[in-house]
Amino acid sequence: MTTALAAKPNPVAVALSQEIESAHRAITQNKASLLSAIQMFDSLELANECGARTTAQFLIRRLGVSASTAHEYVSVAHRLAPFTYLQEQFSTGAINYSVVRLLLKYLTPENERELVELALRLGYHELEVALAGKQPQDNEDGEDDPDYYLRLHTRENGDVAFHGNLNAADGTAFIAALKLGEIAYCDLDTILEGPDSEVDGEVDLARERVEEVEETLPARETVSGYGLPVGRMLVQALMGIVHMARTRPKSTLTTPGAHVNILASPDGRGYMPNNVGAPSKAIANLLANANVRFSTVDSAGLILNTGRQARLATAAQVNALMAMWGGQCAAPGCTHTRFIEIHHIEDWATGGLTDLANLLPLCSACHSLVTEGYLQTLKDDADIHFVYRDGTRYVSENYSMPRRRDGAVTMDECGGSFDD
Repeated sequence: MTTALAAKPNPVAVALSQEIESAHRAITQNKASLLSAIQMFDSLELANECGARTTAQFLIRRLGVSASTAHEYVSVAHRLAPFTYLQEQFSTGAINYSVVRLLLKYLTPENERELVELALRLGYHELEVALAGKQPQDNEDGEDDPDYYLRLHTRENGDVAFHGNLNAADGTAFIAALKLGEIAYCDLDTILEGPDSEVDGEVDLARERVEEVEETLPARETVSGYGLPVGRMLVQALMGIVHMARTRPKSTLTTPGAHVNILASPDGRGYMPNNVGAPSKAIANLLANANVRFSTVDSAGLILNTGRQARLATAAQVNALMAMWGGQCAAPGCTHTRFIEIHHIEDWATGGLTDLANLLPLCSACHSLVTEGYLQTLKDDADIHFVYRDGTRYVSENYSMPRRRDGAVTMDECGGSFDD
């Protein structure tokens, strides 16, 4: 029997593995410091001083993180605060962030040391198994409260994916609405209500047309039948609801998402400001068949004119502004799309005009930051400067997304000239 000789370890593999481990420990230590600072920052309510309504909003703008990450950091920072032993192990890098989040589901002052010691001995997935029989602290009954939501996500090609979870009552109402949408989309509402004896024949013809779309499920009735629409008919049913809502719009809020906008550049290039990934074919189809607003922009991104669908000048301006700013608040780091207010860059009281070049869409929270002096907006030709009290500055060049440029100044700030 031949015994294999152990090969010498690869020095490159050894060096890189040690570097990875050291770097990960450093990341963990820095994240512990980060969360500690966030917890103190939030407890002292310093967000306003830095031009934000909440600590999460401050993190989104200042760190450039996503909204979900910002809210997670604030939540974990506060949940971690009472557990000093866990904080100690976290700050030394002995326990990483993933393990901290897992432990926080189960920790109490009584079991803190026991569970932290367990985490020091086990890997993440082994710890999951060890904690499997314990009761999470988030819910005393040991059962998670249902999470009701509807989430939308725009894919790179412009398609919109969505998923959600509704409670029983809302779910039943949604299913009923889908049935109405199915009937409306297939234009069967007048046919179904008609007293003519030929109605049944027309319904049969309509059903045959629909069932041709979903030939794989011939046994299940659809249009005008009972039950939830099948297969592709669910999409048509949903679009029926969409069309019904858009043909009779009623909004008590300034909600830019209620409009479908298409912008055209001087060279004829068309795009959708709220869905820049939409292909040209989809835009062409909208222009031909949908209820949309069409606007023309100049090379600086300023809308020159907007469609005639908006009769009142103020309504047209609001719609044009929201299209220019992507359907959301223009303030850096803010993604609010509701409760939008129109802000004069040069104040109305000092002679500022109510025209597109002097207007910004701001959510009510960011607008109040301007009113209270935490945020200042400055116009510099086609550029807009967002200047915060903490010294940070963001510049939107030619109505593009604002970018951080702390050293930038406007022409007025440097005395009307950039010459030495």
